[in-house]
Amino acid sequence: MVMSSEEFLQAKAEELLNELNQVVTQISTLKTELASVEEALKRLEKLDVEEVFERVGVVYIRRDRESVIVELKATKEALESTIGSLEKREKDLRDTLNRMLQPSQGG
Repeated sequence: MVMSSEEFLQAKAEELLNELNQVVTQISTLKTELASVEEALKRLEKLDVEEVFERVGVVYIRRDRESVIVELKATKEALESTIGSLEKREKDLRDTLNRMLQPSQGG
């Protein structure tokens, strides 16, 4: 069975919509993680101690405060970069979907 161009466009639009939903979900998840990292950084930077305890699984490990801050800043940068890439992908998907759903310009 051969697909008509309308059926093909509908299938492609559904595929793009599914990808868009996945991207939006990823962005939301990463923004939640980013907020958590930012809160941890804010609190750590206010502390006037040299060591902190970091939870690793079910145990807590004593760590140098500055090394934890450095790691959190690196994590924050990575999250911001990934979120930026995903937001660009979201915009591209939305633009593509909008173009596909526009009525043909011609007669």
